[in-house]
Amino acid sequence: MVKVKKRNGRIEDFMESKITTGCQKAGATAEEAAQVVKDVSMSIVNMAIVPAEQLSQMVVTSLRKVNNAAADAFVKFRDEKLKTKKSE
Repeated sequence: MVKVKKRNGRIEDFMESKITTGCQKAGATAEEAAQVVKDVSMSIVNMAIVPAEQLSQMVVTSLRKVNNAAADAFVKFRDEKLKTKKSE
């Protein structure tokens, strides 16, 4: 199973559901989110560990192909979340 190296250094299992949830919260439809999950999953299938930053960029790239507005919202949310974590 593919693992994700989080920004804080923790390693956790890759979970497709997190991508689905993030895409839908950004405004993607269920079908668009499913396409993003499929694209990203196919890209990382042979990786042991994928850095969270790289995974996030893959999501944005794939999401842009199906829903540009949702991709923009995803990036905005991600950047605000990172900014908040850095100030803590």
